[in-house]
Amino acid sequence: MHGDVSVLIPTYNERKVISDTVGLILKEVVNLKEIIIVDDNSPDGTGELIGELTKKNPKIKLISRLDKKGLPGALAEGILNANGEIVLWLDADFVSVPGVITWMCQSFDSYDILLLSRYVPGGRDGRREKIRVLASKAFNSLANFLLRTKTKDLTSGYAMARRGIFDKIKFDGICGEYFTGFIYKAEKSGFKIKEIPYICLSRQRGVSKTSANLFQFAKYCVIYLNYALKLKFYTSCS
Repeated sequence: MHGDVSVLIPTYNERKVISDTVGLILKEVVNLKEIIIVDDNSPDGTGELIGELTKKNPKIKLISRLDKKGLPGALAEGILNANGEIVLWLDADFVSVPGVITWMCQSFDSYDILLLSRYVPGGRDGRREKIRVLASKAFNSLANFLLRTKTKDLTSGYAMARRGIFDKIKFDGICGEYFTGFIYKAEKSGFKIKEIPYICLSRQRGVSKTSANLFQFAKYCVIYLNYALKLKFYTSCS
């Protein structure tokens, strides 16, 4: 793999899982330059724990956002501070089979963007929460139809990209729907994108931000659908 990798992890109340995820990155990421963790003032002490990790390994860096919230903004701030030629980002609760991140790194050189995908041969959504599995599949099928994308998993959220891409494509949105827009715009811009199959598993500890309760889950479903429709409208009018 050619180029150093900056890994970005946005956190909010992830004290229970962040150490394991950092350990996974240190073990599996090829040509690791740094791990940048952007914490949105977690009340559970995530920031304090990361601060301790930074003392043990100089590659681990903490950005504390005291007055800002939101996944797209946290990732954007991490990108601004990234020093690697390649940026890899993933959730603090990332869980899959061992070795998938190493495989991702080793497959990158021929592409501009590489993402982990549940919906290509060899991939699977193995989460226990069946309503989340069904909702993800339904949204991706609808978004693929509306936006006519070649990429199957438009809500993966686990990807790596060349640093220069972010000079042309910015993250927007409120939560995880930003990824749909990022991939859609990248396809329209002609970037070479590859999906790597992976098995998505339920988080082992902590609480999901999108399905803490039925109302919260429904709210996020509406946000994602609204965003896809806006992208479709933009395409129709451009």
